[in-house]
Amino acid sequence: ALAVTCAAALITVAAGCGSSSSAEVPTGADMKGTWTSTGSGYENGKAVTWQSSTIIIDKAVGQAFSGNEKYTHSGGVVMRESIQGVIAPDGDILIIEEDGFYEGTLENGVFKGQYVEMGDEPTAANVTMTKK
Repeated sequence: ALAVTCAAALITVAAGCGSSSSAEVPTGADMKGTWTSTGSGYENGKAVTWQSSTIIIDKAVGQAFSGNEKYTHSGGVVMRESIQGVIAPDGDILIIEEDGFYEGTLENGVFKGQYVEMGDEPTAANVTMTKK
């Protein structure tokens, strides 16, 4: 029984060591710049794909940042929304805007995550953002 317990403890320790990442956690300054986003998912029960969203992050302090998002809404109307974001100690990134939020990580300089919006236009989409 002791051998089984020791083996289980060794597997647990090894699994814990393998799950830690040596990658550095980004800062708000790493997020500054102009980003373009593409995404696909569902909005109001219909499949959607977008490629016309631009996020400009122009302020950063520590693990926080802010700026604005510009995109073309249905009917060709150009919309602009304020955004705010934070980076958690484990590297998870949360960006909120007026009616939804992005959540993801920065991998090799590319934001990969999801966008969620509730209310009049419920949306769930996978999103990729690249810095210009």
